[in-house]
Amino acid sequence: MPMTLKVYGTNKLMARLAELRTIRLMKRTEDNMKATAEKIRDDAKAIVPVDTGSLKTSIRLQVRPRPSAHKINVSVSAGGYVTNPKTGLKVNYASFVEYGTRKMAPRPYMRPAIEKHKAELPKMYRGRRI
Repeated sequence: MPMTLKVYGTNKLMARLAELRTIRLMKRTEDNMKATAEKIRDDAKAIVPVDTGSLKTSIRLQVRPRPSAHKINVSVSAGGYVTNPKTGLKVNYASFVEYGTRKMAPRPYMRPAIEKHKAELPKMYRGRRI
């Protein structure tokens, strides 16, 4: 006697499996991006010119995941929220140090740090851990 087996909910199951795979991939990508950004931050801090230390202190890492949009924003930035003890003002000269001015030669710290680690970024998209 022939038997028939019907399975219900396979579409839902497949959709959930795809969702779980996406979540795992996003987490791995976020971890890799954060690890690379931490290296960039640490190298930038190691080579930035120091007078008061305010610019060095202002170099920071920010991670803003947006799971609903399947996006991760990881950034390394400098300046802004730290107060320079000499001037009493927020650090607003990060780009002047990086790129120079008419009166001051550039003293890059962010670009060399990025250059050193930029080859690591594509590896995460090829499924390799860094």
